[in-house]
Amino acid sequence: MNGKKVKKWFMLQLWRIQQVSQILTLVLLGITDSLLLWKNTQWRGGVIANPYVGPVLILVTIGLVVWGFAIFWDLGLKMWREQSNVLVERNPYSKERLIAKEVFIYSLFYVPLFESLGKDDPKMAEIAQIFKKWLKKETDTDPVLLHDVREMFDYIGDDRFDLVEAARKRINE
Repeated sequence: MNGKKVKKWFMLQLWRIQQVSQILTLVLLGITDSLLLWKNTQWRGGVIANPYVGPVLILVTIGLVVWGFAIFWDLGLKMWREQSNVLVERNPYSKERLIAKEVFIYSLFYVPLFESLGKDDPKMAEIAQIFKKWLKKETDTDPVLLHDVREMFDYIGDDRFDLVEAARKRINE
C-alpha cells in the first residue's frame, strides 16, 4: 500500500467514527450522568429510588434538557450559519482549488467553447487563457487530481480518458 492509500484509509475510518461519535457521546454521557445523579438522589425514595425507573427518568430529563438547548442553539442563536461560513472559508476547494468534476467540465467543455468563441471575440480568448492557466496550475501541482478524473471516467463507464489527456496537452501549450 502506498502512502496516499494508507492516508485515505485512515481518513475513511476517522470519518466513520465521526459519523456516530456525537450521538454515542451524548448517549454515554446521559447514561453516566443519570446513574451518578441517581446514586445521589435515590435516598429521597419514591419513584426515583427504583433502580429501573429512577435512572431512566433522569436520563429522559437530561435528554430533554439537551434537546431543548439544541433547539435554542438552532432557532435562537443560529450558530449553524456561522459554522457554514467558516467551513466554506477554510475549505480551499470551495474557493481557489479545483475538484475532479470541475477539471472534467472545464477542460472538456468550457475551454474549447471559449477558445472557439475567442476566434471572434478577444474577451472570450482571454477567458479561455485564464481557464487554461488555472487548469494547468491545478493539474501540475496536484497529481491525484488526474487520477480522480480517471476514476470519474471509470465510474460513468466511459474509457475516453484520452479526451482529458488531449485537453491537458492543449492546456499545457
